[in-house]
Amino acid sequence: MSQGWKNTLVFLSFILLASGFWGLQYFRNTFEFEIPIEVNYEHIPTGIALSGKLPKEITLRVQDKGSAYFNYMIKKKNRELFITIDMRILSLNNTSHVIDQTVLHLLIAEKLLASTQLKSYSPDKIEFNYSLLEKKELPVTVIGTISPAFGYLFSDSIRIEPDRITAYGNKNQLDTLQEIKTIPLDYNNIDKNWSVSAGIQDIEGIFLPVNSVKLFATVEEFTEKTYKLPVVCFNIPSNRRVLFFPSTVELSVSVGLSKYSQLLESNFEIAVNYNDLKQKNSANCSLSLTQKPSWLYNYRIVPDVIEFLIEQKNDR
Repeated sequence: MSQGWKNTLVFLSFILLASGFWGLQYFRNTFEFEIPIEVNYEHIPTGIALSGKLPKEITLRVQDKGSAYFNYMIKKKNRELFITIDMRILSLNNTSHVIDQTVLHLLIAEKLLASTQLKSYSPDKIEFNYSLLEKKELPVTVIGTISPAFGYLFSDSIRIEPDRITAYGNKNQLDTLQEIKTIPLDYNNIDKNWSVSAGIQDIEGIFLPVNSVKLFATVEEFTEKTYKLPVVCFNIPSNRRVLFFPSTVELSVSVGLSKYSQLLESNFEIAVNYNDLKQKNSANCSLSLTQKPSWLYNYRIVPDVIEFLIEQKNDR
């Protein structure tokens, strides 16, 4: 090894040794320094709107050794240096609240090392200003397509939990809302009992306490059953009669195998109101199923539009 390299190594050794002594002295010495501490807010009450920005950090002026400073920097990097403010302290009977120096000092002191002296901090209080919101309970509407596989049907309507959500906002905006919508869904070919979590659409200026709902559907194989039913008319005056062409129609129902035996012809009725017929400008009327089991959703009427004739009865 040349003399030049030897001199360089000796010089570097002195530098490392000096740095070590300096670092050791730094860790042992006591001095003042600033550290930021994060502020977290939790359990914000529903039904209030905060005005103004809340501080995300508080800057602390403290005194301690260099080793403590190094400790705080590691905690800050790992997001372990924070205080938490429970917003349940806010009263719905007021519109403001202040976390004063005494309370704030206690929260901060819990996060400091025993050797650390707290000199000052900024801001030295946190003030909450808020207003109360109106509320309105709204039904949840499923948006999109949810359908069973071929040969299967939903035994009942799709269940939504919760099926109603309380929305918070200003009265004028709430008055225009009639429903809470899910995000658009696309689920097809469902061949077994099904459940999914569905997000709900955000509404600007409106606070919703939940951001999703659960959907459930019971699925089973089905078969068809067909009936011939008369078309019935009610509210007919005593001096009138109504004739339908045809007078009977075919009703085909799709029913799950578990409920097939429960169906009877007497469960169904296709009826028309005379008061609706007399106001028509044509001789055609649409038919609908006016009586059925509450759990039955899949059916068709053939034909679903028929002709009618209103006649005067001849008194004798």
